[in-house]
Amino acid sequence: MYEIKAIKYCEQTVPGPQMFFMSRWDEWLEVDFYFFILRRDDGQVILLDTGVRDVDEIQPLVVAGVGQKGRFRMDMDRQNIPLLLRKEGIDPADVAYVLISHLHYDHCSNVKLFPNARFVLSRTGWHLTLDPPHPSLVPDILFPRDVIAYLAGEARDRLILVDDEAPDILPGIGAFYVGGHTMCCQAFTVETKQGTAVFPSDTIFYYENLEKMHPIGLAVDIKQCWQAMERVRSMDAIVVPPHDPELLRRYPGGVVASL
Repeated sequence: MYEIKAIKYCEQTVPGPQMFFMSRWDEWLEVDFYFFILRRDDGQVILLDTGVRDVDEIQPLVVAGVGQKGRFRMDMDRQNIPLLLRKEGIDPADVAYVLISHLHYDHCSNVKLFPNARFVLSRTGWHLTLDPPHPSLVPDILFPRDVIAYLAGEARDRLILVDDEAPDILPGIGAFYVGGHTMCCQAFTVETKQGTAVFPSDTIFYYENLEKMHPIGLAVDIKQCWQAMERVRSMDAIVVPPHDPELLRRYPGGVVASL
C-alpha cells in the first residue's frame, strides 16, 4: 500500500480549447503543475513525474505558443524541485523509482536528479518517441533531447520499459498505455488503503474532462483520449488528474491517500 502526495510547483493560464477539444473558445483556464510522491508502507520512495528543471528553458516555447498571458508562473528560488523534495524529507539519491507518465518537459526534465532511481516508461511510447511517424510530433525542448539521450545512454541499465498492459510492474503499481495527449502517454495505477488510484497522464487534464466526457484539445489522437476516459470511468478508482487546481481543493495539503 502507498501514501500519495501531490506537490504543486507551478501555475499557468491557458486558452480554453487547449483543455477542452473544440470548445471554451472565449475562456482562459487555470492550470496547476504537480509531481507526486508515493511512499510505500515499508518506507520506499517512488516519484511519479519529475517537474520542471528550469522554467527559463521552457518559457520561450510556452510564450511562443500561447503568448505572455500563458507564461509558466514558477519561482525557481522557492519552487525548484530539489528544494520541494527536501521539504518533504526526500534526498533525490534515495528515490528508488521514477514513474514517467510521458516525455514532455514538465514531466521528465529532472530525471538526472535521481542517480539511483530506475525509470519506468511505456515501451510503445518510448519507441514512438525515438522513431516518430513525423518529427513534428516530438519537437525539441518540449521533448528534452538531453533527457531522452540520458535515458537511452547513461541511464539505459536503469530504464524499465513496460508493455501496454502491465498490471504488476512493482508491488501495488500497474501501468497501461493511453496515448492521446502524446504518443508516449501511459497511465499508472497505485494501490492505497483508500482504494486504487489512477493517474491518467495528460490524456485527462481535469476532473471535468472525465465528468463531462469531453476530451482535452492538446492531443495527437482524440480517439485515444475518448478511450482513456472510458477506461478510467469504468475503473471505480481515485482519479488523480495531473493539471487540475481542483485536486488540492479535494485533497487539502495534497494528500490523496494516506497509510
